[in-house]
Amino acid sequence: SQAAATRTVSSSSAKPGDLFFYSNGSRVNHVAMYIGSGMVIHASNPSDGIKISNAFYRQPVKVGRVMN
Repeated sequence: SQAAATRTVSSSSAKPGDLFFYSNGSRVNHVAMYIGSGMVIHASNPSDGIKISNAFYRQPVKVGRVMN
């Protein structure tokens, strides 16, 4: 539902604060926040915790913007 509430933007026009959505094939199962310079911040897993990764560490299925 979070992905549906955002306006789709291209990954090349992503701005800090935009959301990158990732899928397990059938549905969105992970979201990360774009922080600029091709990087996102996200809750990786219980052992790694919060981390900063390349926005394309997985193939995003949508890049969404909540605010202009």
